[in-house]
Amino acid sequence: MSKIKEKVWVMPKWMEKYREIISHFTGGNPIEELMNDDGTNSNIFNNAPRALICVSTKSVVEALEMLKQKDLIV
Repeated sequence: MSKIKEKVWVMPKWMEKYREIISHFTGGNPIEELMNDDGTNSNIFNNAPRALICVSTKSVVEALEMLKQKDLIV
């Protein structure tokens, strides 16, 4: 039986300049840890505050990716 290796999110180099801004909303949790945490989001009742932090972090990252894709940020 082969294990399916999940893709691990790593902050792209272009996004590093926004790390401090994103980190301001993470409650002290590392951004990569929150972006790769799918377990908490799938069971929000175990740790609702962390699930909300994960979702908000993913939203900020997605917004930055969309802005980058539209060449609105570099």
